[in-house]
Amino acid sequence: MKTIVVGGTGYLGFHVVGALLRHGHDVSVVGRSHNSNLPSDVEFYEGDASSLPQSDWKPILKGHEALVFAAGVDSRAQASRPSGAYFQHHNVDAVGRMMEAARQTGITSAVIHGSYNITLNRQRPELGLPDRHPYIASRADQAIQARKAAGGSCSVAVLEIPYVFGATPGRPSQFEYMLPWFRGETSLPLMTPPGGTALVSAAAIGAASCTALTSRLEGDFPVAQANLEWTELVSRLARLAGHPNPDDVRQVPARTFQRFMRFNGFRDLERGVDTGLDYAHYGELYTSKMFVPTCLPELGITDDDLDSALRETVGAPPPTYAQ
Repeated sequence: MKTIVVGGTGYLGFHVVGALLRHGHDVSVVGRSHNSNLPSDVEFYEGDASSLPQSDWKPILKGHEALVFAAGVDSRAQASRPSGAYFQHHNVDAVGRMMEAARQTGITSAVIHGSYNITLNRQRPELGLPDRHPYIASRADQAIQARKAAGGSCSVAVLEIPYVFGATPGRPSQFEYMLPWFRGETSLPLMTPPGGTALVSAAAIGAASCTALTSRLEGDFPVAQANLEWTELVSRLARLAGHPNPDDVRQVPARTFQRFMRFNGFRDLERGVDTGLDYAHYGELYTSKMFVPTCLPELGITDDDLDSALRETVGAPPPTYAQ
């Protein structure tokens, strides 16, 4: 299958490309800059998915049968306030233009990388997450616009992705700023709020993307390998990082942590930046068990590599395309 990966030089795109190559796909990549780690037989197209007009997408996508959108932005962004237009531009409009071109050029299978906040919204509709958080609203609209543009001739599988662990060559750990804390090199004790999260390895995202494409899956799929309480997750990462007392994790009361999140929101307001999450309300979700179904059989993933992904997150060597 001739497949193109949009964002294929990024953190998750690397693992998608690797999985596709291992399963015999003829792979092309769209990225803002070339990555020296790309195999020589992977065709590279330079471009920013957020700004490419539909007319430029068509010659890039022509001749491909399938695509993966592993680009877009998440709540780590530092957008100007208000952030709604920013997330609309990067996550919704970009996907709409791309999928319209995909339909016109004959692509029959697509995978969109989304967010598990949408899974959580289905599970807890009373929180009204898209109404309160521009980032989450953009992920909900992204799926709608992707399917609208694709029409009936192209399957669209949206992978709803939680916290991701693992390493990618040439890119720092997403948790690099926390590594001294995990190692016990700071005066700050290990502590967490109550609640917990779903998690997944970057390699599992690659495998799930490949399965969804080749099976032409249609629908919204939470892609997770485990659900861990924050205390257990921090303890495991601290142990792997070499912390002298990884089991000594204190739990901060939910209300205290929620006040801390509100403070971060006020700080962002003073700085004029917006992550797309309203911290005055997101703390209620964050201090709950943000758990989703794990290892869905349709996605063909297990939890076998999760320990190695956690280890890579705190400093083990990253994988290569051949692994």
